[in-house]
Amino acid sequence: MKRISSVASLVGLLEKWRLERRSQPRNGSIRYLGRVLLLLFLLFGMMSAPKAAYASSKVKFPRVSTHNGFIPRPLALWNAHGVTLGSYPQIWYSPLNLKPIVPGASSAEGTWSPIGTNAGPGYATFATYVTPYAGAPQVAVAWINQDYARLSLYAGTSQPGGSWPNQGAIPPSLQPSLIAAFEGGFLFNQSEGGWYQGGKYGQPLVNGAASVVNFRNGTVDIGAWGVDVSMSPNVYAVRQNLIPLVSGGAVLPSATYDPLVTWGFSLGNLLYTWRSGLGITANGALIWVGGPGLSPAALGNVLVWAGAVRGMQLDMNPYWVNFASYSYSPLRGTSGSNLLAAMHYPPSHYLNGFWRDFIAVFLR
Repeated sequence: MKRISSVASLVGLLEKWRLERRSQPRNGSIRYLGRVLLLLFLLFGMMSAPKAAYASSKVKFPRVSTHNGFIPRPLALWNAHGVTLGSYPQIWYSPLNLKPIVPGASSAEGTWSPIGTNAGPGYATFATYVTPYAGAPQVAVAWINQDYARLSLYAGTSQPGGSWPNQGAIPPSLQPSLIAAFEGGFLFNQSEGGWYQGGKYGQPLVNGAASVVNFRNGTVDIGAWGVDVSMSPNVYAVRQNLIPLVSGGAVLPSATYDPLVTWGFSLGNLLYTWRSGLGITANGALIWVGGPGLSPAALGNVLVWAGAVRGMQLDMNPYWVNFASYSYSPLRGTSGSNLLAAMHYPPSHYLNGFWRDFIAVFLR
């Protein structure tokens, strides 16, 4: 009955447009013809589509974008749409593979692989590697599907100071669902931003500062405080660091403004050094980027390449850039692996207690 009523509605619209056409001037002919062709296309699709496609509201068709659309399984359904998927088994969303940034780079760059705890039906996090510019070392990129992952901001044992609901270490009771963890931002006396968690301020929040906003439902948004994101009853925690790096799907011009002052002094005052950043796509997925040889602009470029529409720098220098993924089994317990072997701290530092703040990712 739904198909019949939908077809009837389309026919009704076609008749309405035909009557409207009589009163239109001659220069409206092209618009009218376009409407008719669109209607005929939709009508043909409804009449020829398999009944199964209308039988269940749970069928999800791919939302493909030029950056990071979502492609759910089953495989046969997406093959019918001409979409090629990876060979790994999973039935949750995976990101679209991307073309390498540097021409001639390995074809493996931009190809996503699952990481972290597998809950049985699939994975919520994926990773890839990319060369950000000619001659640069590879950096790591992680993609987090917030439909199936929840995030929590953790205060360090001494940063920002004080006592907090989530602090120091990820407790053993939560480790079976732990997927990943990654570092926060600068020391708070250098971050030009604030910290908030559970109704209490560790440092005042600053308007315009780049902000990681953690909501009570476990999702995260990224943006300029007071512009893209702001306080509400649903906000559980906020971590601010410097100013936004990416906005509107583009690297901001400020990425090149006096970078050592604006984006932090590195060891040896090097512009190209270890940096990390966090962004969010138009579809709500999170993108983490980190590795050696990154300027603020290069970091922003990789975030945009991976699909970020808003993004920020997190930390910098070899000691502090870190992203670890985890798996769990009742026999082995929790085991972790850094995305890059050269990352300074082992994955266990998020489990045993760390003095600086960080962000943990869990299966929902």
